[in-house]
Amino acid sequence: MDYILGVDGGGTNTVAQIADSTGKLITENESGPSNYKSVGIENAKKSINNSILGAIRNLKNSKKIVFKSSCFGLSGNDSDYDLNIYEEIIFNNKIKKYLNPAKTIICNDTRIGLAAGSSSKNSIMIICGTGSNCYGINEKREEAKANGWDYILGDEGSGYNIGIKALRAIMRAYDGRGEKTLLSETILEDLNIKDISELIGWAYSESFSKEKIASIAETVCRTAEMGDKISIKILEEEAKEAVISVGAVAKKLNLTNKEFDLVLGGSVFMCEKYFKAIFIEKLKDKFPKINFKPLTKKPVSGAIRLAIKNL
Repeated sequence: MDYILGVDGGGTNTVAQIADSTGKLITENESGPSNYKSVGIENAKKSINNSILGAIRNLKNSKKIVFKSSCFGLSGNDSDYDLNIYEEIIFNNKIKKYLNPAKTIICNDTRIGLAAGSSSKNSIMIICGTGSNCYGINEKREEAKANGWDYILGDEGSGYNIGIKALRAIMRAYDGRGEKTLLSETILEDLNIKDISELIGWAYSESFSKEKIASIAETVCRTAEMGDKISIKILEEEAKEAVISVGAVAKKLNLTNKEFDLVLGGSVFMCEKYFKAIFIEKLKDKFPKINFKPLTKKPVSGAIRLAIKNL
């Protein structure tokens, strides 16, 4: 049997699937995060190895396996520099014997999400989760991206950005530099923190991570539903940023006046009223021929699909 490997490596977890050459799923395994910019090179390597080796162990003839084709969709793979690092991470001594370098695709996770969510010749994927990224491809096979430069250089429209703005809004209210906000109560409550002094300790502790900050986005959404003006403003600002990313990619691909699919991925879109609805409304005005496609399949299934195309 010919085996196909698909890997979805993100800022929260890493999922590996093994399928046959028709795309039929055989086994799946999950491990920790593998965005090297967030967790470091060694931790990223460990997560990728664990996800793949765990999936291989589920096979009957695991000792003899070499994948006919593989695809890795990785968060944080945004440049040639990143690609070089991920090549070193992936072709390590523990898993390189299972891979065929000539048949191994290493791409950004938005590309596998797009492959999982749309079969249209003109399509764009936007992820608004822990981080944010936008990628598209047109009928000429031209590709374009926007945003996704991580939390220092550019992560607008992400849970992280929402979380940072919310934390700063609390401090502005505390100082008297900004309006009062219910976030001062709801965030401390959800974090099980008693006061501002303890919040400062939480924010600057050694356990800092993007995921920790991004998790606050859920609280911001809930607080917006309670009528909090600051929460509503933060979510609207970040929805508009996500719209700008889609517009930039559509313009690069000459899709402004053409029909195209837009695949939506990421936990921030679960905030229906104050993020997703605003995002969709503004894009409908700009692109009357747009088709919205919520991502219903696992992104890793897109990695399997791309790997099969590369056979």
